[in-house]
Amino acid sequence: MLSRERVFHALNHKEADRVPLYIWIFGNPIQEPITKKYGGINEFFDHYGIDMVQSFPGKGILSERPASEDMPDASATGKADRKNCYGNVLTIDQALDAVLTDPTDEAIYAPIRRDVEYHKGEKGRAVFVQTPGVFETSTGFLGLQGALEYLLTEPEKMHELFRKIATWGVSYVDACVDLGVDTIHISDDWGRNHAMMFSPKLWWEHVYPNERVHAQHARRRGAYLSLHCDGYFWDVIEGVVEMGVQCTHPIQQSAGMDMVRYKREYGDRLTIYGGLDVRTTLGTGDLALIRQEVADRMRQLKPGGGYIFCTSHMVQPNTALEEVEAAYEVANETAWY
Repeated sequence: MLSRERVFHALNHKEADRVPLYIWIFGNPIQEPITKKYGGINEFFDHYGIDMVQSFPGKGILSERPASEDMPDASATGKADRKNCYGNVLTIDQALDAVLTDPTDEAIYAPIRRDVEYHKGEKGRAVFVQTPGVFETSTGFLGLQGALEYLLTEPEKMHELFRKIATWGVSYVDACVDLGVDTIHISDDWGRNHAMMFSPKLWWEHVYPNERVHAQHARRRGAYLSLHCDGYFWDVIEGVVEMGVQCTHPIQQSAGMDMVRYKREYGDRLTIYGGLDVRTTLGTGDLALIRQEVADRMRQLKPGGGYIFCTSHMVQPNTALEEVEAAYEVANETAWY
């Protein structure tokens, strides 16, 4: 069975020949020992039977400056000490006026095109593409603290910013689907440990209607729809289903997202993508613990399909290669139906 077929079976809640496998190691220090031992990341993927890839755009959504040069400095708001990926954060008004990257810019799609051609075209793997979620992207404009504050103090302006991000996302989704991407993977962190970062009421009022814009567009274009959300989001799972999401990563056990309960209550609607916790298990150096968690996740989550095995996030710095190898050796042994 082709790797893409395994992934599609999982997304459609069907049992394939085995559970599909993936690992989050992009831009990670673990790549150096992998390359030294296996010859490269692609060779490592081949060795462990990796079935999909997560592809990333070559440019971000936000240009490096607001549209107006004479807008007030963010330092005037007391937020100048808060940083985002562009330096000092913007105010909400600056963010609303900020220039977004042209969604037709080929530089955005060059690495995605390469991934589709190699991993899908040559290796038969499924391609998920990283897609900007409205809240997480707003933190790139405003900083996390700023985004949370503005949700409380300027909710209508935040709604407008979310709409601006989602509108850009529609054009991005179109381009990715046209390139041959299989799954639109919206990245939008709403959770922390055992609670959401903001109230479910604010989520329903401002995140849901705007996130749904590019989520539903992806479904209309015939793509699968996946969501990455770190932390706890039990309070809004019904909204995730209503949005059209078919797959969720990582269902973070250490943050209060009970995977067994999730499988029992939502496993017929939401594919689980994850299983190996990079906070509490991988990176501890405890090979027995790692092997046991992988075996437990396969036993608990693979019956009936609807499961993609992966790390809960990026393999963390100082994780030994032997830990990764131990995990994926057990995954290969236990993934078969």
